[in-house]
Amino acid sequence: MATAWASPLASDRALDHYYREYQQELCRYAVSKFGLSYSEAEDLVQEAFARMAPQLRVGDIEHVRAFLYRSVHNATIDALRKGQVRESYAQTVQDDPDREQDSRSPERVAVGRQVLGLVSRALWNMPHKRRRLLLMNRVDGLSYAEIARREGLSATVVKKHVAKALAGCQEALRAHDGEV
Repeated sequence: MATAWASPLASDRALDHYYREYQQELCRYAVSKFGLSYSEAEDLVQEAFARMAPQLRVGDIEHVRAFLYRSVHNATIDALRKGQVRESYAQTVQDDPDREQDSRSPERVAVGRQVLGLVSRALWNMPHKRRRLLLMNRVDGLSYAEIARREGLSATVVKKHVAKALAGCQEALRAHDGEV
């Protein structure tokens, strides 16, 4: 049975209680399961509690400890994926020193600005919800499931919106292919 809190103050006290009760346990879990440093684990546990706060206020969490473990697990996976992307990019730049210099040429800058303008117009011409879901996925790095949970949608609906948004951006680029 979900816990229903009478007021935001009560939910803040509950959140504080859960934080004191589970914070160290969750940090140890993240360190042992994923090989993180303790400070990295603390950041991810803090993120898990931030994710939990809105749901605690409306009493949506039935098994708080399990929810926190899942949130820490998901936040860690997201962070590790972002780290892999950064490392991959850094390795690519390191392997091709000409790439960085070439990317700053006036022609590349002009083309980049033109492409950015096309994508920006395509984004602003699409429905607000679709644009927001795309940005949450591609800019914020959230998974379809995480977006679905935050927005109260199914992961399938989120995936379809993101796919349509990407198709819209690609279409805008194709339509102006001769100019870019």
